[in-house]
Order: sequence, then C-alpha cells, then structure tokens
Amino acid sequence: MLPANHLVELAAPLTTGAELKDWILVVVGNLFAAFLAIRALGHFLKKEWGEMVTLGVAAVFVGAIIWAPDAVQGFLTGVWDKVAGA
Repeated sequence: MLPANHLVELAAPLTTGAELKDWILVVVGNLFAAFLAIRALGHFLKKEWGEMVTLGVAAVFVGAIIWAPDAVQGFLTGVWDKVAGA
C-alpha cells in the first residue's frame, strides 16, 4: 500500500496550467493511438481497405493536432494567409 503523500508527490510537477495541458495531451494522444490501432485492425481483418485508408488519413491529421498543436496552428495560419491574400 502506498502512503497517502505519494499522490501529492505524483501531482507535484503539475504546478502550472501549461504542464497540466501537456500531460493531458500526452494521455489523450496515447488513448487516441490505441483506439485507432484497434479500429484499423478491425478494418484490416474485414478487408475494408477504403475505410482503413480514410481512417489513416484522419489519424494523421488529428494526431498532428494532438501531438504538435503549435506547428499545425502555424501551418494552417500560413495556408489561410495565402488563400485569403493577407
């Protein structure tokens, strides 16, 4: 049995909102990857190739948003500036 202060030690590094956001993104990102792997395996076993490819493309886009939000924001801002002529 762990002592009660062990929980305080685990939460000690999460003192700011930025660190908490990063921690949540890591947890959500890993859950997302596991979910996609299960779905992709199901599509592969059923030989639903089109749905598997679509899932892969969507996974790359959503994964980039989860794991590299600043880079995606910069990329989409640059694309919008070119489209809008700003």
